Amino acid sequence: MPENKVYISIGRHARYGLGDTAILREDMLSAYAIGKMLQQILPTCSCVYHSPLERAIITAKFQALGLNCNHLLENKFLDESTPKYEVQKFINHLLELTDTNVRYYHFVTHLPVIEKLGLPFLTAGEICLLTADNWQAMLSENYALQTISPCQTNLELWQKIEQTPATLEKLSTDEIYALLQTVNT
Repeated sequence: MPENKVYISIGRHARYGLGDTAILREDMLSAYAIGKMLQQILPTCSCVYHSPLERAIITAKFQALGLNCNHLLENKFLDESTPKYEVQKFINHLLELTDTNVRYYHFVTHLPVIEKLGLPFLTAGEICLLTADNWQAMLSENYALQTISPCQTNLELWQKIEQTPATLEKLSTDEIYALLQTVNT
């Protein structure tokens, strides 16, 4: 990872839950796993910004755990109904005020917001990674773009949390989060 690059990852929330959770339980593990993967290849994440809708909040919470980022901020400008101009204004303002020591932000939002930013179509749980030489280049949309698919939960993680898909279905969002906190330390 080059020392002078800056990064933004913009992800779509995970798949809708089946009624008792905002997102599917297995997607909670996948969100954690993709956060863990990003944490291993990118600089320290300064902040995870997310939409105020529950499915984005929960996705962001699990991705932030994997990223080892304790700074989560809800932002109304990441809601799917926000006009394009307001979304872009929020991100531009954030980047204009970003200190040169900050090298990475993560966002969790919805497909309409991703489309308003001119990014490619993302399925649930996918992430666009934008890489630029500096924040000014990022503001000028002079960045490289990669799409990252959701991570499959590996056997090692299932073993660490001592769960199976069947037993996972019996746990609440908070219980799954607590299990992942124990393996994250």
